[in-house]
Amino acid sequence: MATVETPAPRTAAYGRFGRGFLVVAGLLVLWGLSAWIYQLTQGLIATGMRDVVSWGLYIFTFAFLVGLSAGGLIVASAAEAFGVKSLKPLARFGVLTAAACVLVAAMIIIPDLGNAQRIWEIFRYPNWTSPLVWDILIILAYFVFAVVDLTVMSRRDIGRTTRAKWLRILAYVGLPMAVLLHSITAWIFGLQISRPWWNTALMAPLFVTSAILSGTALVALAALAAQRFDRLKVGEETWRALAVLMATTIAIDLFLVACDYITILWGNVPRERAALDHVLPGGSWQAVFWLEWIVGGLVPFVLLVTPSLRRRFWVFGLASALVLVGVYAFRIELVVGGLLTPLLHLPPGIALGEYRPGQSSFEVFGVYHPTWVEYAIVTGVLVFLSLLIVLGYRWLRIGRQDEELA
Repeated sequence: MATVETPAPRTAAYGRFGRGFLVVAGLLVLWGLSAWIYQLTQGLIATGMRDVVSWGLYIFTFAFLVGLSAGGLIVASAAEAFGVKSLKPLARFGVLTAAACVLVAAMIIIPDLGNAQRIWEIFRYPNWTSPLVWDILIILAYFVFAVVDLTVMSRRDIGRTTRAKWLRILAYVGLPMAVLLHSITAWIFGLQISRPWWNTALMAPLFVTSAILSGTALVALAALAAQRFDRLKVGEETWRALAVLMATTIAIDLFLVACDYITILWGNVPRERAALDHVLPGGSWQAVFWLEWIVGGLVPFVLLVTPSLRRRFWVFGLASALVLVGVYAFRIELVVGGLLTPLLHLPPGIALGEYRPGQSSFEVFGVYHPTWVEYAIVTGVLVFLSLLIVLGYRWLRIGRQDEELA
């Protein structure tokens, strides 16, 4: 694969673009903050979540961000632990995205709790048998680790030999920590024996595979943007390694999902089929199936394995973006599909938690549509993530300093 071709940056034009980006991003973050304040005054009734579908946009965004974070550190640690030299130019990018994503993932939990004061109760009255508690602890430890790793990579006063030694040690610690981070998140779903759609041993492997896939795609997009709008130079071997890694993990990810589908369809247990039927073609949430399998699966796979296509800047960027769409669709499929069928679906159903004049206040099957509040908060959080990555890139002088530290 030839180096991804990009036009030479025009400093003045891109300076104006950068200032415009910061202004628009700041406004979107303020919009999200305003929506959160509104939710605090109204309660969770301002969202589309109810007793049946009690997890929504916040939770599948949380699971998506945790995956991005774990994948970013896996890419960075693999460069040191396994000596993958082609990935070393993007090691700091990987750790930067890992730290930013896990921080933002922790932030998105706050609006889902409804009352921010409940965060303290998690630490004051922890339930050590719950994977939720362990997930919060691993998130905190992971963020601290990513900051330490990034500091060692960026310090100029550390000798080359000493830095190489510490980076090797941190890589051996970081890889299992990244796998554990997303495995514990997966066990939040997989250990719920009452939910057949979630209760599968494949959940952790699925989450880890999709984490490597989405984390690699995010690092690739960040590198493409830096190469297009700044002076970052990424060599031929690095682009080839990213393309191979993404194409391989797409195939593995879809294979694991297909195994889960086949097991449920072959068994044909009504309770298990009820959850799957919501997301298969013809179901009420079939859009996520097409987004996962076609838009975010087969299309980017073809783009990445075709040398004449993937060497184009916009094609590589499109493939990476579609990968993120596909992984996000899987999170939607998992969370909403698993909750739409209540554990007890006998009349009159489960209370909605609100009075609706002229309509039933109960429902037998779940319905979920995010409200503007959820969209605004999630948009603000994701834009804040992009700000962290952009400002972190500038502050750490990624690209330029990498040459000095090489």
